[in-house]
Amino acid sequence: MNSEQIEKFKQEIECIIKEKNYISLRYVLFDETNRTPFAVHIFYKDGLFMVNSRDERAYVIGRTFEFDNFSEAEKKFFNVLDFIVREGRRDISNRGSYMYSSPLWDKP
Repeated sequence: MNSEQIEKFKQEIECIIKEKNYISLRYVLFDETNRTPFAVHIFYKDGLFMVNSRDERAYVIGRTFEFDNFSEAEKKFFNVLDFIVREGRRDISNRGSYMYSSPLWDKP
């Protein structure tokens, strides 16, 4: 996978993130070594696209999902982001807090 292809995938994901108004979410695109806490990662390694979530120390939560093609990995990436938005809204409603602040779930 060359850097030009990766850049095209990044642009596609960033476009959808803007459309969904997910800019305030924590995510990392194609940088496996980035240690942003609570981020959802999508990256390419050993011929596979991979998606995982990280905790407050940037350790992988659960498992890393592996895909042979970008479209399946992209779908999983957005499913995880959608879940985070739902969980954030639920936790704010039930407990008053979530792992980090976002206008997608914070009370005005």
